Amino acid sequence: MNIRKKTYGINFPFYDSDNGDYLKLTPSVEAEVKSDLIHLLLTRKGSRYFLPDFGTNLYQYIFEPLDEVIIQKIEDEINNAVEKYIPNLEINKINIKQFYDDIEYVADDKKQHSVTVNIDYTVSFRTFEAPGTITLTL
Repeated sequence: MNIRKKTYGINFPFYDSDNGDYLKLTPSVEAEVKSDLIHLLLTRKGSRYFLPDFGTNLYQYIFEPLDEVIIQKIEDEINNAVEKYIPNLEINKINIKQFYDDIEYVADDKKQHSVTVNIDYTVSFRTFEAPGTITLTL
């Protein structure tokens, strides 16, 4: 008799399943919410035919100077998308910072830069809340 563990949805980013399913599935509600959040934030707006407003425009800020205006636009993108598509998730704090990667260099020996977006959140289920955090590197 094959006893299947309860799963909640497709894991994002996509991985092959270890137990015969087509894709790896999320093992808990918390993992499903985290997967949904990553999927929402990394999907470009306009890339889903029947949901053109799904996702964010975070990629358009990659080469912009990281000043207060851009930081506010990034926070607004994240907050608006989460409010619309994951209403039971409350964002507690968004920390955006630029860092320089010491490993990679571009042709003229300048350090290649990236931006990290750290999001602390709380997801509300019927009778309880669960905290979580994700870090994206753009």
